[in-house]
Amino acid sequence: MGIRRRFGRFYLDSKPDLLGQLPLMYEYTYGGYYDENGKHVRYRIRHYTGFKIPGKKITTKKGTKFAYWDDLQQYAKGFIDAEEINGYVMALINRVSKYVRHKKENFEPVDISEVKRLITVNHSVSHENVVSYCEAYLNRYNKPGQESTKRNLNTMVSSLKEYTENRPPLLANVGKEFLENFISYLIITKKNNNTTVEKKLSMLQQILREAYKQGLLTNKSALEEVKISRGSTDIIFLKEDELQHLESFKPKSERLEKVKDVFLFGCYTGLRYSDLEQLNQAHYSKKKLKGEQYHILSFVIKKTRRTHEIALPPKAVTIVNKYWDKQENKRLLPVPTNQKINDYIKELCEDADIDTEIEITAQFGSEVRTEIKKKFEIISCHSARHT
Repeated sequence: MGIRRRFGRFYLDSKPDLLGQLPLMYEYTYGGYYDENGKHVRYRIRHYTGFKIPGKKITTKKGTKFAYWDDLQQYAKGFIDAEEINGYVMALINRVSKYVRHKKENFEPVDISEVKRLITVNHSVSHENVVSYCEAYLNRYNKPGQESTKRNLNTMVSSLKEYTENRPPLLANVGKEFLENFISYLIITKKNNNTTVEKKLSMLQQILREAYKQGLLTNKSALEEVKISRGSTDIIFLKEDELQHLESFKPKSERLEKVKDVFLFGCYTGLRYSDLEQLNQAHYSKKKLKGEQYHILSFVIKKTRRTHEIALPPKAVTIVNKYWDKQENKRLLPVPTNQKINDYIKELCEDADIDTEIEITAQFGSEVRTEIKKKFEIISCHSARHT
C-alpha cells in the first residue's frame, strides 16, 4: 500500500497501555530554524489518531520490528481492526496532500492551523501527558548560560509530578481548571509565595505554548486565562556602613576569608554569581588611556550572551592580585558552588554581626504576610549585585 511520507508519517508510540497496545501517532513536519550549531531543526505537529496497534514484536535479520505494523509501507496488518485503521491512514494523508498541493500550485503558504484542523477531524486527543511532555522538554533544554533556569524548570516539574500523584492528565485535558488547581496546591500545600508560584506558572505555560504549536494541546485557556500577580520583591543589600564593617572584619577561617573576598568583589563590580564563577586570567587585562592605566575585565555575560567590559576599582584589583596564580585552571577568584557560597555568606555576615532587622513581605494568594528577619539570615551572593 505505501504512502507519500512528504505529507506526514505514522509511527507507534513507545508507551504501551495495560493491554500492551501502542497508540498510532501521526507526525507532520514543516519549516524550522537553525540551532546554535547551524543544524536545521524542523517544526513538528504530533497527533494521536485514536487507534492502537498490538505491540507484539518480531526479530528479523534487519532487526526488531512490530508484527502488526509495517513502518516502511505505513500500514497495519494481521489483526481484526487493521482494515479500518488503514482506511483512516489513507483518508488522513489524502486530506493533507490535497490541501498542501493546492497551496503549492497556487504559490500560497501552507497554513499550519488548517493542517491541524484537517488531522483532528475525527480525533483531537494527544496521547502525551503533561508530566512526560515537561520532562522531555527539560531533557532537551540546553541553552548556554541558563543553568539556573534549568534548575528552576526541574523544580517546577518536580512540583507538577507531586501534584498529579503519578496520575498526570493528557495534554488535551490541561486547561484553566487544571492550572488554577495547581496554583492552589503550590500556595496551600507547598507554601510557595506568589513570586515562586508566578515563576513556576510562567515556566509551565512556556512549555505548554510549545505543545500548542505542535498540535498536542488543543485548549488555549491554560495559556490565556490563567495569571497570578507576583507582587513586590524585597531587595537585600548592604548599606555603606555595613560594607565598610565587612571590609575591616577578620574572618575566623581561610574558607570564610575567601568567601568574603569573592562577595566584596561582587559588591565592587555588580557581577552575578554565574559571571564571578566563570572569570579567569584571560578575561583580565590592563589598558592605558591619556597616560592613566586601567584594569579591565572583558567577558561574555552568561545570562545575556553579550560581551561586557568594565574597569575595576582599586579595591577589586587588590583582590585579583591576592589570588593571582593561586587558583586551578587560572581562575581569577576562589568561587565555590552557588549553594555553598550562599551558606558561607550567611555564616560570614552572622560572625560579622550584620544583624539589622528587616521586615520581609510576601504574598500567598490573596494573603499578605510579614516576617521580621535579621539581615544575615536572608543575605545571598546576589545581594552583592544590589549593593
